[in-house]
Amino acid sequence: MIPPEYQEAGDFSDGRALVVIGGKGGWIDRRGNLVIPADYEVAGDFHDGLAMAVSGKSRLAGFLNTEGEWVVEPVWERAGDFSQGLASVVGASGSAYITTQGIVYFPHDWDYSHPFSEGRALVVEEDLYGFINLSGQVLVEPQYRFAQDFANGRALVVKDDKSGFINRRGKVVIPLIYDYVSTFQEGRALFVRDGLVGYLNTRGKEAIPPTYSWGGYFSQSLASVEVDGLIGFINRRGTMMIEPRFTYAESFGRNRALVMDGDSFAYIDRRGRVVWREPQQP
Repeated sequence: MIPPEYQEAGDFSDGRALVVIGGKGGWIDRRGNLVIPADYEVAGDFHDGLAMAVSGKSRLAGFLNTEGEWVVEPVWERAGDFSQGLASVVGASGSAYITTQGIVYFPHDWDYSHPFSEGRALVVEEDLYGFINLSGQVLVEPQYRFAQDFANGRALVVKDDKSGFINRRGKVVIPLIYDYVSTFQEGRALFVRDGLVGYLNTRGKEAIPPTYSWGGYFSQSLASVEVDGLIGFINRRGTMMIEPRFTYAESFGRNRALVMDGDSFAYIDRRGRVVWREPQQP
């Protein structure tokens, strides 16, 4: 048990969790011991065994190992997280991706660049989004108004106010015909077309047709949807598992969902049974 003594605390990664004490970041181990002092005004989580931190002396960014030692000296004006062995940095001589030893792997002149995901990094040029590979080669020319990182071989992209998905080669695999598309969760992606909500499967088929005025994301195999002003829950096939009777509902977590049932908040189980109800005021 780690006592609640920090202003903020992050999740554990590489055996360390970022905590904030007195407005500065440090890291604790899984026993709650402060193993890297909270001396850093800007600090990040550990990725690939390294965490970004800004030196209090130079006000420049570098990377610490899990023992709190500088592995990449703080010489960068800005630095992102490591992913797949590379991190994007900006210095006096320009922008580059560096290795975990601090060696410049390749320079670049993108306006903005993301960490790598599945061998691809999202880059931005003049407000348009594209993708490069681990060698810095452009695989998808900047052409999208918005894009997200790759996950499970696909990336969400937006062009001409329509959303869809491309694969790692840049080929459109789910057409850009939707007013809105979410990323996939539990094999389903929420989409909006003509003001109605439906759900895609991973092959791009409309597994659940757009018939709902509002919808939530799938969690524990259920998603909240609105029908005639009331909210219920469907399964991944679109079958209504909990009939619409709520005026507010959150996603399921740990087999419970918070809902507004009548005039009070309540928690329901995955069968729709109320397991706790907000006490009524006298």
